[in-house]
Amino acid sequence: MAFSYPIDAPRQVYHLAVAHGHQLEIEEHGNRDGFPVFVCHDGPGAGLNRAPCAYFNPRHYRIFLYSQRGCGNSTPHTCEHNNLDLLIADLELIREHFGLSRVILAGEGFGAMLALSYALAHPQQVSALLLWASLLGTREDCAWSLGSSGAAAQFYPQQYHLFNPILLAPDELVDDYYQRLFDANELVQIEAAKAWGAWQQQLGRQTMEHDNHLQLTKLHLHYRVNRFFLAEEQLLKGAYSLNKMPTYMVHGRYDLRCSFAQAQRLANALQAQLQIVAELGCTLENEVYCQALCRATDHLYLQLKRS
Repeated sequence: MAFSYPIDAPRQVYHLAVAHGHQLEIEEHGNRDGFPVFVCHDGPGAGLNRAPCAYFNPRHYRIFLYSQRGCGNSTPHTCEHNNLDLLIADLELIREHFGLSRVILAGEGFGAMLALSYALAHPQQVSALLLWASLLGTREDCAWSLGSSGAAAQFYPQQYHLFNPILLAPDELVDDYYQRLFDANELVQIEAAKAWGAWQQQLGRQTMEHDNHLQLTKLHLHYRVNRFFLAEEQLLKGAYSLNKMPTYMVHGRYDLRCSFAQAQRLANALQAQLQIVAELGCTLENEVYCQALCRATDHLYLQLKRS
């Protein structure tokens, strides 16, 4: 087990009503008087995960975990009324509900995309960013993990053939899986969800804590088919406006889900402190990755305390 901070039971659990009849499950950890941090989980669709608590000193941080709308123990499980703008609005409602003037935004993968998107929409409410395994939703990201010439396919050619046997282009592949996931035949849906999930697991995606795998995959493809509701390179272009904000990033050089080159471009735009690890994935079992994140949060605490 990596050196890390303890993962305890939540100090309190909340259910917050947001727009369109959705309710969000929220857990609070750490020190009520610490620097508040909102942790945006991976996905789309993954649901609340307590593992990131291990990266934050509970004496220094007040940690909020939550399940984004449509997943985890947030209800209902649906793709309806679910897009990036609504997820940003949900985060703003959480901040207002707890009466917090400024917060740290932290996130992994899709959660990093959401954290960055919120910071661009509400820069005055964000005191710092912590991003790891950052996903930007660009065509390059899609080709990296889904394309037949991408890094992932080159690392795992046999598994990729099972995932994409007729070598569809990334956009076509996403459309194909989306159509099958919403097919009238439930068996077609289940088989598509299994195949998509097997490829995601091959690339190092964390095992999800809940059992609704079909809905998770539907929500994931709902965002994929809509290009995460972003214009091409929207986040990279916007990031330059946040280059005065304290930002720490951690990324694996051999990450097959989220391109290191894209993470480097983002770090340059943000003027972020980027820690590079030569490991795939970012679970607690990965000691190097975990220690890099612990160092980042410790350094961030000292920086915020001085300021």
